[in-house]
Amino acid sequence: MAERQDRSGERWAPDVEAHRPYRYYTVRFVLAAGGVEFFAWKLMDPFYLQFLTTGRGVGLSPAQFALFVSLGSWVSMALDYPTGAVADKLGRRSSWGLGLFFHGLGMLWLSRCKTASQCFLVPLFQGVSWALQSGSREAWLYDHVGEEGTGLAMSFFYLASVPMTFAAVFLGAWLSSWAGIRLPIFITGALLIALSVWILTFPENYGRRERTWIQVLRSGFQQFAEKRVLRLLAIEGFLATLPIWVNSAWWLTYLVERWDVGEFGTTVSFGVAACGSAVAGLLLSRLKLSNTRRVLLYPTLAGAVAYALMPAMRRPLPFVGLVLVTLAARYCRNAGIVLLRNREISEERATALSLLGTIEGLSWAVAPIVWGALIQVAGIRAAFVAAAVASVASAALFYLATSPQ
Repeated sequence: MAERQDRSGERWAPDVEAHRPYRYYTVRFVLAAGGVEFFAWKLMDPFYLQFLTTGRGVGLSPAQFALFVSLGSWVSMALDYPTGAVADKLGRRSSWGLGLFFHGLGMLWLSRCKTASQCFLVPLFQGVSWALQSGSREAWLYDHVGEEGTGLAMSFFYLASVPMTFAAVFLGAWLSSWAGIRLPIFITGALLIALSVWILTFPENYGRRERTWIQVLRSGFQQFAEKRVLRLLAIEGFLATLPIWVNSAWWLTYLVERWDVGEFGTTVSFGVAACGSAVAGLLLSRLKLSNTRRVLLYPTLAGAVAYALMPAMRRPLPFVGLVLVTLAARYCRNAGIVLLRNREISEERATALSLLGTIEGLSWAVAPIVWGALIQVAGIRAAFVAAAVASVASAALFYLATSPQ
């Protein structure tokens, strides 16, 4: 059965797949990607750090834990770009599924580890997994459904996060009441492997398979060098590390230190803030996603205002509300970037996306050191203000990226 070819020259799946509706692909993407991001990881999160850093598990020292985290990142960065070419040549679905399979194996191995030395095999599995999935998942979706279908999938993806997250938290709480710390990690590994097998049943698509490996790899560099928008997004990716880092952990630290909020209060606050993904999903479902300037610029500026107001809050509830705004802005930004960068990539999509992933990985290798020094010297309140400034700078870059050249 002959393959079909889109305007950019990308090779797609056989013609029979061309007639499938958006819903066929978006439902599979949301269930597979959301099942990992919002169910599997949320289920494992409360147990993962405990297992690695306390006597309940392998008890890594701070230095050992830092090595554990950085090892996976460096393996991923080393393999990210070449595995993008693997996805374009051998299949995006296959690369995505295989990557998830490796991560599942890593979690199964971790659940059996008894010593610190044994667990250092896990970052190798994780690094290979992240590299294989880096550009393949997004390229698979975009080259099946295009920009409109991808925007629809992103809005559903964030809307689905709420029921998936609550289901994972409920299951995790139930397991913690009777099971040991290893069982949730084992279940997560088994779930990842099951999802990877399911992904391998999805329709396949490719880049230009007739090209040589060198030609495919060269294409990613050429597009980055020639496309001003991709270069601007790479710069913005470094600026975004501070707001993302503040959203990931430091706001909760500030909440506890500033108002002495107890465990119940922090749990409720975390749950309220987690609704930011649902807010983003609702916004994305109502916005005209072809107007990426609106999707990127306005939420980013709203996030900047929220960060600037955080140090002035005198009560925890308004502060948590501002955190929700920044999280919703972050998710809208993520969706807008997915649409904008894929619009700019004309060929070998997974390879080009993997190059951007490598650059993003380098940013994250440097950023925690820079922002950690800032927080240590100036405090968390100053980090909120710095995040506001970084968000304004990001908005300026988005304005340039979406302006006619």
